[in-house]
Amino acid sequence: MRLHRFLAALLLGLPMATPIPVAAEDAPLAPEVQRRVAVVVLARRIRGYAAMAMAMAMAKASSDCQVEKGRLPRRQASQALAISLEELGISRHVLTNPMVVAVSPRLQRLLDDSCALDPTKEAEELRLAENEL
Repeated sequence: MRLHRFLAALLLGLPMATPIPVAAEDAPLAPEVQRRVAVVVLARRIRGYAAMAMAMAMAKASSDCQVEKGRLPRRQASQALAISLEELGISRHVLTNPMVVAVSPRLQRLLDDSCALDPTKEAEELRLAENEL
């Protein structure tokens, strides 16, 4: 086991290359510890999901803004947004997520003439993110 840890640390450049004494490495965790770990993992996933939804809503709002300003046809804007998402490894179906659909028009009202977030409205955007997501 120590050889695997050493090789993984060496390959990944992690500071675990020196052996760390572990008393009960293979012993199962206590139920209380398992619950706490599950809560932490779930909280991280929820925060990640909310951040992803907010980012997608902002991208959709910006794309819709470009269409409304007449800078892009709807079809091109939709294709560009879908391609950008797929390049990041995100399915285009995330754009139909109810949270993204609901928040996107509200975020669009916070954009300036260039379809970017108006710096004076960043606090409002944060409030929207906290309240809606």
